[in-house]
Amino acid sequence: MAYRSDAFSEELADGLKWLSRQEGPCLVHFVEGKDRTGFVCMVIEALAGASYDEMVDDYVLTYDNYYAVNLKSDPEKYRILKEMNFDAMLRYLTGDDDADIQNADYPAYAKAYLKKIGLTDTEIAALEDVVVRKD
Repeated sequence: MAYRSDAFSEELADGLKWLSRQEGPCLVHFVEGKDRTGFVCMVIEALAGASYDEMVDDYVLTYDNYYAVNLKSDPEKYRILKEMNFDAMLRYLTGDDDADIQNADYPAYAKAYLKKIGLTDTEIAALEDVVVRKD
């Protein structure tokens, strides 16, 4: 999973720019639908203001579906997935090693990340209109 690579960032920016021009609903999926998909969904959920627990639950659900790993079945593997995968991705999104990732201003960090990878304020606002339910 190369969410830190320039190539991934460029492809993600292109994909999110495209998504910002759609009406929705939209499906986000890659080959297996877990790591890259999880990162993209985390960015979208952060932009939408989801809580840390909501984002973690969504991320690890795929591992439950694929490998039957969940908090109840295997607490240690669950902890490792959360800390080594999800928390690392969220820390990367914030760009701040000192951020309290469990209580961060996720929309602000998501917008800063999206700007960093090449989206404009207008494209970010349009993306929000597509992916954030307002009703």
